[in-house]
Amino acid sequence: MESRTCNYVLSLERSQINFTITHLVLSKVSGQFRNFSGCLSLNDEEFVDRALLRIDVSSVQTGNSVRDRNLMKKGYFNTSEYRYIEAEAREVDLKQLPSKPVNFNIRIKEIEEIVPLNVLIISVNREKIELRITGKIRTQDFGLRWQSPLKPGLMIGSEANLSIFLSFFRGEIIPENLGNTPSLSSSTRASSHRR
Repeated sequence: MESRTCNYVLSLERSQINFTITHLVLSKVSGQFRNFSGCLSLNDEEFVDRALLRIDVSSVQTGNSVRDRNLMKKGYFNTSEYRYIEAEAREVDLKQLPSKPVNFNIRIKEIEEIVPLNVLIISVNREKIELRITGKIRTQDFGLRWQSPLKPGLMIGSEANLSIFLSFFRGEIIPENLGNTPSLSSSTRASSHRR
């Protein structure tokens, strides 16, 4: 990937990444990722050249510590080898939202898939961009299957529903530096407010 600088940086404190997924066929489990980073390059408040999101998979929380540990094991996310989920969108015309889905290139482990997601712009101006993303991901498309599906507590569905709120503040970062420090987004937000 090229190292073109983004001009908006994600605020971790003001953003949320939530999901629901079928569990044991009859019920659904809600969860979230607590640690992630992101940035985007906005052109003239109407066109996003590039948007990036990097999620630390080991920060997953579903309200059950045993289940969380199982999600991180080799049979599913395998966080010892694949720490991040990455999503990227390019050339997004904000005037076409929310009527037209945005195609995201999503990478989980070694698999990349194009996934259309709905994006709603909450606010956009020189200092701040806020948006909501909803949609579904077929987990099996990314090779996310349990090795022992009949084991108690390990039955997970093949479709995850996403509900994401992202808040970006004015600031600059090279995309390849995302995720290098958990405090990245908050420190950048603080410096941008002092300008």
